[in-house]
Amino acid sequence: MSPSRLPSRGIPRTTAGRWCRRMLGLAGWMLGVALPAEEERRTYDLPAGEAAVMLARLATASGCEVMFGAESVRGVGTQPVRGRYTAQEAAEQMLAGSPLTSVRDARTGALAIRRREPVAPESMGAIPPAKGGAAPVRLRREYRGPVMRDVEPLLVQQARHLVAEMRPGPGGAGAMRLPVVRGAPSGEHGLRPSAHAAKGLALLVRYLPDEAWPADFSRETARDQAQALLRFLLATHAPEQGGCEDGRPWRGQWQSAHWAALAGEASWLLWDDLGALPREQAALMVAEEAGRFVDAVPPVGRVRDSKGEENAWNSQILSLAALMFPRDARAARWQEAARRWMASSFARPADLARPGEVEGRPWRDWIAGANLHDDFTLENHSRVHPDYMACTYLLTSQAPMYAWAGRKLPEVAHLNVVAINTALKSLALPDGAWIYPNGQDWGLRRNLDWFEYHTALAVLYGDGQSAALQRACLATMRRMAARTPHGPIYLPEETKLPSDQAMALELPAHAYALMAERGEGPPPVPTERLMAGLAGRWVFPDGKFAVVRTPAAIATFAWGARVMGQVMPLGENQLLAPEMRSLVGHVEAAGVAREEPVVKEVRLAPATEGLGLAGILSRADGAVEQRFAFVVLPDGRAIYADRLHLLGANRPTRLDLGTLGVLNDRQWPSHRGRRLVTAEQGEWEFRADEASTAAPVEWNSRWCNLDGALGIVRLVATGAARYVPFPTGAAGRLEQRFHLNAVPAAGLASATTGSLLAEGAYVFLPGQSIEATRAAAARCRLERDPQIGSWRLVLGDGLVVRIDFATLVADWRRE
Repeated sequence: MSPSRLPSRGIPRTTAGRWCRRMLGLAGWMLGVALPAEEERRTYDLPAGEAAVMLARLATASGCEVMFGAESVRGVGTQPVRGRYTAQEAAEQMLAGSPLTSVRDARTGALAIRRREPVAPESMGAIPPAKGGAAPVRLRREYRGPVMRDVEPLLVQQARHLVAEMRPGPGGAGAMRLPVVRGAPSGEHGLRPSAHAAKGLALLVRYLPDEAWPADFSRETARDQAQALLRFLLATHAPEQGGCEDGRPWRGQWQSAHWAALAGEASWLLWDDLGALPREQAALMVAEEAGRFVDAVPPVGRVRDSKGEENAWNSQILSLAALMFPRDARAARWQEAARRWMASSFARPADLARPGEVEGRPWRDWIAGANLHDDFTLENHSRVHPDYMACTYLLTSQAPMYAWAGRKLPEVAHLNVVAINTALKSLALPDGAWIYPNGQDWGLRRNLDWFEYHTALAVLYGDGQSAALQRACLATMRRMAARTPHGPIYLPEETKLPSDQAMALELPAHAYALMAERGEGPPPVPTERLMAGLAGRWVFPDGKFAVVRTPAAIATFAWGARVMGQVMPLGENQLLAPEMRSLVGHVEAAGVAREEPVVKEVRLAPATEGLGLAGILSRADGAVEQRFAFVVLPDGRAIYADRLHLLGANRPTRLDLGTLGVLNDRQWPSHRGRRLVTAEQGEWEFRADEASTAAPVEWNSRWCNLDGALGIVRLVATGAARYVPFPTGAAGRLEQRFHLNAVPAAGLASATTGSLLAEGAYVFLPGQSIEATRAAAARCRLERDPQIGSWRLVLGDGLVVRIDFATLVADWRRE
């Protein structure tokens, strides 16, 4: 994710006048046309409309050149302009309430239209500290249910671990910080862990009852250590106070508003225990970080890089400033800005025309643009990303903070939260985590994070399914904690970011605070009913992936920025990992670095249950064409098939196809640290503690079975099956590759243009035993029609899967 976006330099032309592209100079857009020094007033009658169209009409009506980038105004609506104005007055009237503003060049009189940006760090010194003192915290501890009682020892365990990790830091006597394990001391990895820890400890101090504190870790200890972290965080925010170990303050960064909100909430909770200097520092930090965003416009992005989570965390500091310092003259502006940033976090294109009013104004006045697809999926890190869809917690987690001020969470904060959760639940696994249709670049074992997410949906929205997923996360968390009773809940190999261990305290602590204020929510749906209720077929046309679930199995296929498929049983022991080339496999060719499949065409079969799709991928920069088909039957069985042809002279050097990512963590609670593969030739055990030294194993077999839980029938495969124990290096997990069709290199070296490189067809049987897999292999057969290039996969129980690679048809029927 990029911290900010520069304005586009594409300049449209009007139909009424000549438009020229100009260079962007040091003073802004420099124009070569001289205009009168005095601005002329004219009468305007311009309706509301799309910014690109109406700005062009403004240029015609005013006789003034209006410069703007096409991307910067895309999707922005304007206000009507009626009356007598100068060109700039008319522009400001037109752009009122939008993310755009106008700047007049003093020499030429031309207007440059640009997006409002946050205040730059070098200008933050002009922002005065918050005035009037902090409001008292109206904290309630009205509930303490069984979920809360179960999570209390986990919170204490994680807090004890973090305190043991703390080291002296800058900020004066008694200042402490969590160690800098990578990156700059003043950057995200230097600051964010300490901010999460400070807030987590402060929440424990204020919410945990006396009986939850063990003799060796008291409330006083937690209070003292939270204050020590705050001494460091507050003193190093501004340059006047010395900065961090690298001599730099941490204010005004891409994510610093989030860290400041964490530190600010901790300061508010412990306000009565802070001295005069820390209070002054907190008031300055909160006001400075909030002041950056008051006049700025929330950024937007739907493709590859949503700004949803960034807008949500920036709204936190604005809410905090308004709630913590209500007597400051800027409080109303902070609150209004908080609502704008909230509303623009998870809005869809359809919401830009949302009817009605909220918070006393039309919806369009609050929303700067869309960060969410209309099917409620969200893209980040160049994929549809469940973790960022779940970042609605950055809004719902503000509910306790509003309660401390005796106020309700603004209505705009609820926009699309429930609908996003409905989409996310289609991906839910039995332990409360997610399956990742587009792969996962963060850690996989994040049940502590999802505990807070599910808690918010259960408590604030009365969702019984979310309550069940919350309990599932808690059960996993308790088993995780039992591995190291005197250490952290996460093992080191299960984390990716330096802040993961601190978040493992703050996020569940925040969920605890919400439950203490509001109760534990509705009774959880029983597990069997939960899995049955989530069964079905989901197709996300904007997110470009599909999910098919039964109560016992799940299958996904994605055909967007990432292309991959997954099939696995639903059980406590998650069998597969979201390997980035799952099913479509790995292709390597000389001169092609970081090969990425490119979708040329995909067709979905019309169906109300199950899934049938077929398509064409370009591989190795166009050297190889891969035609594929994926079918999921309503009973959970799945079929994947593909054929690869050489299109050019650049022959591939490696084809490892039909790939599965096998999850084989060393000490995960529901897994024994080994995987067992059984085939006709025998069985092989792959131990997690030997993964770095074990050699790959190859065999040819019509069928195989993984861990007695996933049967696979290899109806056709050009190469052998190959299991590669060596870890893939995926974050926060031990992931191994199992290729169902490892094509021999010798055949690739002699391939000619147009020739068939490889083909494969596999039937996946989730939940099937070794014996059931062997029996299924005996019943299944592949029938080819060489005339039209179609395949019939006869499954032996009356079902026939039809695949036509030429016409891209993939469906099934009973015969």
